[in-house]
Amino acid sequence: MRSKLITVVTAVASVLLVAQVAAADQVQEQLRLMEQRMAEMEDRLQATSDELRTAKATVSEQQSLLQDSGLIEGEDADIRSGAGGFLDMVSISGVVAASYNHRLINTSGTGNQNEGLFKTPDANTFQVDQVWMILDKTPEDESRGGFHAEFFTGQSANSQNGTGDDTVGIYSAYASYLAPIGNGVQIDAGRLGTPLGAEVVQTNGNYFITQGSVFGLQPVTYTGVSLSTQLTDELGLIVGAVNDVYSNTFNSPSMDKAYYGQLSYGGDMFGLNVGGIWGRDSGNCGNGGDGECNTSVVDVVLTADPTENLSLWANFDWKHSGGDNTPTHGDAFGISGAGRLGVTETVGVATRVEYIKTEDTLNGTADDNELVTLTFTTDWTVAEGLVARAEIRWDTLVNDFDGGRFTGGRNDQLTGLAQLYYEF
Repeated sequence: MRSKLITVVTAVASVLLVAQVAAADQVQEQLRLMEQRMAEMEDRLQATSDELRTAKATVSEQQSLLQDSGLIEGEDADIRSGAGGFLDMVSISGVVAASYNHRLINTSGTGNQNEGLFKTPDANTFQVDQVWMILDKTPEDESRGGFHAEFFTGQSANSQNGTGDDTVGIYSAYASYLAPIGNGVQIDAGRLGTPLGAEVVQTNGNYFITQGSVFGLQPVTYTGVSLSTQLTDELGLIVGAVNDVYSNTFNSPSMDKAYYGQLSYGGDMFGLNVGGIWGRDSGNCGNGGDGECNTSVVDVVLTADPTENLSLWANFDWKHSGGDNTPTHGDAFGISGAGRLGVTETVGVATRVEYIKTEDTLNGTADDNELVTLTFTTDWTVAEGLVARAEIRWDTLVNDFDGGRFTGGRNDQLTGLAQLYYEF
């Protein structure tokens, strides 16, 4: 009996031992296969690393060649063409504006009265006011060279720049250099826009569709050189020498030139600009333009922003004509005030009142006259960049001189205008 028990135990133990040995052999086989696969993966990773090192060396060599050729700047710069790099430095902006204006009082004729100072000359017509394109590369400490160019066409723009209705003209174009003097002195040479006045030719820079009549006392552009700098954060200075006070000429053979300057202060709530121009006024010269014929303009502009949605300005000008060869001597004084209230984020209302007294013939108007204008304008931002405006403007001219354009008495004009412009 005992021998049978031993035999059974021995048999069971043998079976268990054989099963364990078989299991151990399978584990060993699996470990061997895993080691083989890991070795293969290491070989593949090594090959991939070799390919990456070769590719990196190729990219580095190509980048060096591109940097040497000037197509890219810096190790981390994107590859781009020279034209693309230029456009990255230049800002492009402008405006396209169209309008309809209708003369409500004194409706005879096709032109608005007092055209020398009323810068929307045609009455009762649809018109393209302005197409304006501005290219600007502002000089900076890192890149001290720059330029500025403004191109325009359109009826109201051309009427203020002496070109035809559909002519494309150059409003301003100059090269700039930022000299490392003090806080920086910017030198501009070419055709320059005047810094004088509270309003500008570009329609989206004003509260109103029409420029005020005081605007007509001021120069628009001239050709020459100017120097400007910020003396402090609030105080700025600009001085310049140009060919002529009023005549927008690219060249002038006369030795006589005109000179201007402006001192400006800009604070958080108000600003003050005091400036003027004096010198040759070739459009007011007799005897073929020879001899002494000078004009001076003193200009003062006060601006204020008492609240976030209210902006105000006042503008005073004194124009004086003189010189031995000036056929018309005398003075003109103009003062205007304006303000705009933002009623909502998209709707605003503005008003402007002006008074001008002239002793000499001025920009097509008769001498010895008084002019009063009153303007009301509302604006509505229809969509991003798109603004609609409606305006009513009243002009009254009292003329005491019988030989001028108006034959005396009082001339009233009431004009309604609607405008749509897009700025970009």
